[in-house]
Amino acid sequence: MSTTRRRPSRSRVTVARARMDPPRLPTLCARGAPPLEDEPTRSVVPPVYPSTTYARDAEHTLPLIAGARAPLCYARPDNPSVRACERALCALEGGSDCAMFSSGMAAVTAVLEGWYRLDAPSGRRRALVPTDGYFAVRAHILDWCAVRGVETVMYAPDVRSELPGTFWYPTKAEPLRKVLEELAQAAARVGDACPTLLWIEPTANPTWDVVDVSNALCDTKVAEKLGIYTCVDATVLTPICCQPLKAFPYCNVVMHSATKYLNGHSDVVAGALVTRTEDDTWNAILHNRKLSGATMGSFDAYLLARGMRTLDVRVRRQSETAMYIAEYFEANKEHIGPRAGCVRVLYPGYSNPSHNHELACRICPHGLFGGMLSIVFTVDILPPEDQNLQNLSALCQKFAVSCPNWTCATSLGGFESLIEHRYSVECTPGDETPHIPVGLLRLSVGLEDRHDLLQGLLSGIRTVCGYA
Repeated sequence: MSTTRRRPSRSRVTVARARMDPPRLPTLCARGAPPLEDEPTRSVVPPVYPSTTYARDAEHTLPLIAGARAPLCYARPDNPSVRACERALCALEGGSDCAMFSSGMAAVTAVLEGWYRLDAPSGRRRALVPTDGYFAVRAHILDWCAVRGVETVMYAPDVRSELPGTFWYPTKAEPLRKVLEELAQAAARVGDACPTLLWIEPTANPTWDVVDVSNALCDTKVAEKLGIYTCVDATVLTPICCQPLKAFPYCNVVMHSATKYLNGHSDVVAGALVTRTEDDTWNAILHNRKLSGATMGSFDAYLLARGMRTLDVRVRRQSETAMYIAEYFEANKEHIGPRAGCVRVLYPGYSNPSHNHELACRICPHGLFGGMLSIVFTVDILPPEDQNLQNLSALCQKFAVSCPNWTCATSLGGFESLIEHRYSVECTPGDETPHIPVGLLRLSVGLEDRHDLLQGLLSGIRTVCGYA
């Protein structure tokens, strides 16, 4: 009897290949954009194309490369290096197209301008703006709408953190679902609806309170009645924690400040948008980018593409370390110091009922909640005779520069751990009614050893509180 193994038939091999699952996120990150079919060098790393213009051939025809939207003519709207970044991020988010910008704020502006081009029969338009979230985006949307006569309606997170003793006076507003229901009822009464832009930051920077996007938009009739166009700012969560286009059926476009986690090395300023469908609004966004000039350069695109290769391993490591720090502060308060009860940690991944963990699990199905958290000092950490806003602010500033292995600096999402007192950055000095807690320190967890990072924070607490 022969022991020779039979080779599988060609048909069996074809079937086996056809049944392969699509690449998962770690593979998509590591491999980047698929190589271009017409790249003659077969370079594993996408080449840098610094040229600003492209030559026509004898037939006066412009070059067309695989993956490009149109023939290459001029670098402002089209650049192969930028397009490689766009294709890679589009695959990570599961969208139909992606556009890179010169900054995250340029991407925000492009959404506003593209949406504004939608037909509005009544002449009215409305924007739903979160009370909590990155302050520059909120301020820009409100200013932009005010100049153009666009109505703005504020909404709050579903569950807001209770932070007494931090001189925090949050803007009063209803949760998103209730706001949408009230607007839909009003539209039904008067028989009039207007195009509505909904801006969502799923975990609000810097308190990390959660907006339950899926529940707020679960009613199809509400979304249709209000003509909602939804943009989700996924800068902090990244595709590794949450893919809004897959998780939220009514998300139209995803926005990233690519400066942060996507790049991950604190050496690029960039923004990105990923769309569900290439509709009229998306074409208007691309048109705005082309004419406004808010495009990124080829060298920044090269660095960004390199950073995205390690996105999965970085975000997983940072998420795990953030969870470790949050759990330690909540479970080991007796080791922090005599006034440990005056120190709180805010992190959506920690299973604290008062801090949105259940809601966070809905939007982060992989159990990764990102590398951002905040430590909050209450005024009780000060001696009774010194308990005021100015002294709490001064203590927080001292803490921010007293933690070994942490750098006191603005931004987030890099490989290095950063700490910052947001009141000092966002608010006017001495502001008696701040929109964020005076005692809040925002932490961006990097790739250092988690024990070293924790010890650095504990050392800072001992320094500012005078513990031995």
